[in-house]
Amino acid sequence: MNRGVLMNDIELAFAPISTYHFYKLIRDKEFQNNFLDSHLYIIAQRKELTFNNFNFSVKNQLQFEIWQENNPNKIRCKLPFIQENITTDETTLFELRLHDRKNQIDRKNKFPFNGTQGFSIKAFDKDKNSSELLVWFSPDRLLHSLWKEYINADISNDFEDMFEFYVHYVGKSTEQNICTRLTNHSTFQEILANETSLSYANIPSNEIMILLFRIKDVNTIASWGAESDSKEISDYLINYKAPNDKTILLDAEKAIVKNLQPKYNRILFKTFPNKNDLVNSDKHDVIMYSFGDPIKLIYDNGTIKGGNLYDKKDYISVKNK
Repeated sequence: MNRGVLMNDIELAFAPISTYHFYKLIRDKEFQNNFLDSHLYIIAQRKELTFNNFNFSVKNQLQFEIWQENNPNKIRCKLPFIQENITTDETTLFELRLHDRKNQIDRKNKFPFNGTQGFSIKAFDKDKNSSELLVWFSPDRLLHSLWKEYINADISNDFEDMFEFYVHYVGKSTEQNICTRLTNHSTFQEILANETSLSYANIPSNEIMILLFRIKDVNTIASWGAESDSKEISDYLINYKAPNDKTILLDAEKAIVKNLQPKYNRILFKTFPNKNDLVNSDKHDVIMYSFGDPIKLIYDNGTIKGGNLYDKKDYISVKNK
């Protein structure tokens, strides 16, 4: 084989998570188990998204808006409660809990509850006088669930301009659960201590975001020259196995760091790729990485745009030496 390209599509393993929500969620073992195949993460910053203008006038439906400071794009949303990934039982009595960290005993956020950071939908049991959690949403999780088609909802506008993140750090976790890695991460703590909020009335823990990634898809493109024989071609077609996800994401971390040069990364892989790196040991002479979600990563020298369509997103390419 004279030439070959290994194309790797990387996707978010979960919705972008604020530092505040992350430290709440990592106490949950089930949440941690979501990331057994996630080995790449990005610590970034973006102005907070909030829920606003709640409307409860339609039975079994919640209406609200999603806002971001200084962003004129205000997304109106209608979320029906009766659907596959919430509940299909039409007799359910619903209990809605709004989560607003700014609430105080003597100063509570009042209707229409603008600036709310999250909400939970629960099923209420009258006989037991108790409720069971069905689902919870932050604005990021709701929009992520929508584009992944986990939920059905009607929204008024495109939301991609709300998913633009300034990158502080790119890291990997190959030997331990990525949540465990981030729990005791000194650079993560350094970022929280050093960075100031982008909004005057906010705090960094609401804006510093964690993006956890896994491999979505791996595709190989190969070509052979006139000098290639049938044995070489058949051997590749029959026997070639793509590298495992951990190997690909380890290589992806180096490629992303080299291109983005995040200010909190101590090692910037300026000589990457070296002889032991994937592109020099695999059968392809070019390895490409892209993000399969509608996010934009911003760094000092440019941006990297993700998305579903191959011709609408950016690629990081690594060529062998």
